Amino acid sequence: MPNTQYQFSSATSVDELYVLIKWPFVQDLMNYDWFRTECLLYQAFEEQEHLDSAYFVPLKRLYEVKDGS
Repeated sequence: MPNTQYQFSSATSVDELYVLIKWPFVQDLMNYDWFRTECLLYQAFEEQEHLDSAYFVPLKRLYEVKDGS
């Protein structure tokens, strides 16, 4: 099977994947009940780019929002 940029390990569950969402796109997600307990604030270290109000959001939650769940 050829490798593609969309291929994940079969051991990786969608429940374990997070996506970095930058401001202002994350603002609408902050209204959901799960946001404070499941999302992680992005913290820059040393040479990394500093991003104001960027959060790691569970991929499964982004699918739920997209599907209107």
